This record gives sequence, structure tokens and C-alpha cells, in this order.
Amino acid sequence: MRAGIITLIFMAFSHFATAQEPQWQTIEEVLAVVGNTPILFSDVALADAVRLVDQQPDESIESHRSRLLDARIRLEVEFREIEEGGLLYRLELDTPSVRNLLIARGGGEEHLGLKLQQHGLIWPDLDELALRLSAVEAFVEQRLRPRISVSIEEIEVAYQQLLVDEIAASDEPVPPLATVREHLYQIVVERKLNDEIERWLDRARDRHEVMRFSR
Repeated sequence: MRAGIITLIFMAFSHFATAQEPQWQTIEEVLAVVGNTPILFSDVALADAVRLVDQQPDESIESHRSRLLDARIRLEVEFREIEEGGLLYRLELDTPSVRNLLIARGGGEEHLGLKLQQHGLIWPDLDELALRLSAVEAFVEQRLRPRISVSIEEIEVAYQQLLVDEIAASDEPVPPLATVREHLYQIVVERKLNDEIERWLDRARDRHEVMRFSR
């Protein structure tokens, strides 16, 4: 498959001059492919509509669209890894809650419905996105998080780095470890979980070919 945006087009003939050259109109664009699954322009439009990735202050539209595409590719890689690994139906999914959250982030049903219509999307397209997000969330919480363990030594290291060393240059007193142990525990857990997610994603990327045609 050659580089460049692959454009799916249809041909429409003029009603007034049948002898004219056929008119071509773009109806969709393939921006990337994960395995055999295309990531379409409309997929990125949907991701934008539900604020899958928030636009940063002073960020250009092009940069934001690129990050949306990156996020959508990542999500597809994660979902395909779960599905092809036979885990999709072994996880307890809460797709309705994710769907409701997406609708809320999209400005409510009426507002989001108009956005979907503008891009030729329908509500089942949102359902597909909600399924992917809920599957990844369930995998992380039900399969990856239980693997995480934190030792008292790791908490003490975090205490030294995040509190003692940071506060040493100021006049503020350092809180006793006992009063912040639970908070530090949560910080260390989330750090280790993020590392575990990235290792899992790296393995998934090795198994699922990604071709990105748009910057």
C-alpha cells in the first residue's frame, strides 16, 4: 500500500450535462491502518467530538488532529490485542457508563447528535468507540492492576524524592511518613501501572502492524 492518504471516492454524474466528465467527490479518507483495520477521517472526527484528547492552549488544529489520530491508533492496537487474545468476553465491561461519559464530554445527546450528523456518523459509531474504551479500561483494571505490588522500601524512596528532597530547600516542615504513606502508595501504584501499560502496549505494537498515512 503506497504512502500518502488513501482516499475513498465515489463518482457522481451531472444531471444537466451527461456528456461532461464525471465529477468526483471525496466521501472518506483512510488516515492509518492497524493490521487490517482502517482508521478513517470520521473516526478522528468522532474522537474530536467526544474530546478523546483535549486541545492544548495555543495548539494548532493540525497538531491536535495529529494527536487525536495517535490516540485513536493506540486505542485500536490495544483493542485488537485484547480481542485477538481472546480476552474481550472474559472481561467485565461497563460500556454503558463509558458511552454516557463520551456523550457528556461531547456536550450532551442533542449537541453530539448534530456533530455526528455533520460527519456522516451514527450512534452505533459511538457505541463502537465506547466498546473499545471500556475494553481497554477493563483490561487495565482487571488484568494489569492486580499485578502491581509496592514494597515499603519503594514508598520510602518516594517519600524521600517527592517530599524530603523537594521541601528541603524551603522552610516548610516535612510531614511524617505515616501521615502520607497512603497517598505515596497510590502515586507509586499509578507509576508502576503506567509502566506496565506501556510494556504491554510495546508488545502489542510488535504484533500489530501500523501504517500511518497522515501526519
